Amino acid sequence: MAESASELPGGRTISLGHLIALNDEMAALTRAGLPLERGLRDVGRDLSGGLSAAMLRLSARMDQGEGLSEALAAEREGFPPIYRAVVEAGIRAGRLPAALESLAGFVRSYSDARRTIGLAFWYPMIVLGVAYTLFVLMVTQMVPRFLDAFESLEVAVPWSVQALGAVGATALYWGPILPLVLVGLAVGWVWTGRASAFPSSGARSPLRWFPWMRTMIANAEAANFAQLLSILIAHGVPYHQAVRLASEASGDPRLLAAGREVAAAVERGDLRVLAGEARGIPPLLRWILSSGQGQGRLAESLGLIAAIYRKRALYQAEKLKVFLPTVMLLTIGLSATLLYALTFFVPMAALLRGLAVPVN
Repeated sequence: MAESASELPGGRTISLGHLIALNDEMAALTRAGLPLERGLRDVGRDLSGGLSAAMLRLSARMDQGEGLSEALAAEREGFPPIYRAVVEAGIRAGRLPAALESLAGFVRSYSDARRTIGLAFWYPMIVLGVAYTLFVLMVTQMVPRFLDAFESLEVAVPWSVQALGAVGATALYWGPILPLVLVGLAVGWVWTGRASAFPSSGARSPLRWFPWMRTMIANAEAANFAQLLSILIAHGVPYHQAVRLASEASGDPRLLAAGREVAAAVERGDLRVLAGEARGIPPLLRWILSSGQGQGRLAESLGLIAAIYRKRALYQAEKLKVFLPTVMLLTIGLSATLLYALTFFVPMAALLRGLAVPVN
């Protein structure tokens, strides 16, 4: 007798990589016309970890009579709302294989953009952590020895060395701040790699504080919105519902508000919002939505616009990957050199000057 989904082991959250692999497997099974429940069960038994557990739970639910959309809804902790919406739309339109394949491309592009940003920050963060650790060790270990030397040699302690000593004495309070921030960033980054967090693009992330990041994130969000809207419309989701779903999945509060405004206007039959009032939507995309309303090629046009925004975002991400590590390394390196000079050469120079004063 088949196990129920609740009896199967394994966590319910899966990674983006697992979501891509599971989506590819379901697309291949549906394209070949094979039963999903049997195919997922057979493949899941040959795997291990979260991907195997997700496949076996979906298979078990479908064995119990649930459809794919119902099974995904029951496993909502592992599958984002937009994924479930596109699958349900594909089933309703009788084009589930095409819906799954279009989702695969979208999830992969999101994952690639996320990986590019992560690689841009990985090495500079390691250098920052090492430099910070060395600075803490110097102000807590070396500076106190300089102070002891000043006292034993009866040399006046300059204010700069006294300040360094005070900094080292309070290291217990400020020392853990940067490591905790780095750990928090790492945990947040891992969290964004979960399938249930997709396609959040970090709209409230501190990364937006950097001017060179703002444009890249805005282009990525516009690409996500246009591509999701194209997928939803192509698979029969009503236009106003598609706009609302795509804007909710974009991760940008301004785009979310504009999407809801556009969806409400479309339901009322008022297109003036599309003509220029929905400021949260980029101008080119807003023009496409306005001119393409009611046209059969709207989904195709949105797909082309999404590709344009995606290329812009990836181009900026590549520039970021090349220039940001260099800029950060130079900044961190110069700051570290200055701090090491402050904590070693300043006390040493002050001590030598004190010893060089002639005794009357």
